[in-house]
Amino acid sequence: MPNVFDTACTVTVTYEQKNVTFELRNSAFVSQIETIENKYSIQARQNRIVFYGASNFALWTNMENDLGEYKVQNHGFGGSTDEYLVKHAPRILYPYNPKILFFQTGSNDYVNLSGTDEEKVAKCMAYKDMMFKRFHAQLPNTEFVVMSGLLLPGRKQYANMTMQINEKLKAYCEQNTFMHFVDATQMTYNSDTKQYNYNLFVSDEIHLNENGQRLWAERFIKPAIESIIENKQWSDLRK
Repeated sequence: MPNVFDTACTVTVTYEQKNVTFELRNSAFVSQIETIENKYSIQARQNRIVFYGASNFALWTNMENDLGEYKVQNHGFGGSTDEYLVKHAPRILYPYNPKILFFQTGSNDYVNLSGTDEEKVAKCMAYKDMMFKRFHAQLPNTEFVVMSGLLLPGRKQYANMTMQINEKLKAYCEQNTFMHFVDATQMTYNSDTKQYNYNLFVSDEIHLNENGQRLWAERFIKPAIESIIENKQWSDLRK
């Protein structure tokens, strides 16, 4: 596949027998990318657990303590979308050859999209389809863990779309043996009471606070890591 992500252009892909067109923009987040490169030595940080996504990863400054049992590293950069995950992968993903790769972007991927909700969901999933296939081609031995988009009190207007995309992501992961979907929607939103758990967020009601990060780790992320370690016999990922 040609590297269409290197310049601003328009690309059409097919997803669920529909052609979807979207624009790819030029690169951004250069300073954050350089910070990640400087923090993690490629030579010393091979074959570990990499977290790759947007601000709820990037702002998790205590990740390596909260997941202290494991060899983890945080490659999240705030405000990123799937587009930028692809763009910067040659610098801060592929060279590290992770054994386990966690993804999370959530509503960043569709807050600025135009069209109906159905069109936005199709466009978002078309991009994810391209991204996952591209990453798997580069990292064929890596296990992918896709975290569900969190339901955010600060972005209530996108809750239905987030749930639609989560359902499609779950089905997508079930079709690929190297992919695992982790549904954490109940952590931030109680579907029975229709109430958000505001206590897990900082004041913007979009980003998790330390309590939210620790709960995310204990209830959802650690079990996913342990399941893969046991299944693949990758005990070297534990410290």
